[in-house]
Amino acid sequence: MRDYPDLLQAAGVLGSIIYVGGFALVQCGWACGNGTGYSVSKILAAVLVLISLIGAFNLGSFLIQVGFIIFGCMGLVCRGVERSQKAMRRRAFPITERFGKRHVAFRTNTKAPKTVLAPLEG
Repeated sequence: MRDYPDLLQAAGVLGSIIYVGGFALVQCGWACGNGTGYSVSKILAAVLVLISLIGAFNLGSFLIQVGFIIFGCMGLVCRGVERSQKAMRRRAFPITERFGKRHVAFRTNTKAPKTVLAPLEG
């Protein structure tokens, strides 16, 4: 890869554009900093900058890129686990999926000892 310094430099430039572009989108309110797309863009940018370091290694930059990759992957895994837990809850309580959590409540009728389904007020 060192035989292609222009390609390495182009990878680094593209990575830095993705870094700065993603940050700009979040700061302007056009993207969510907690979204999957943001994490994926940071991982991609870090990989591209790591590739560029083959030509001219810099320990500080290397550590930053590895950190972005590790924490970006951790964020993706956490979001995936959270989504699967939400899906499991929806399967366990299908009534809330149909009516929405804000509009469904289980209340006990004081005259009868059984639980009845009634919409929430307000």
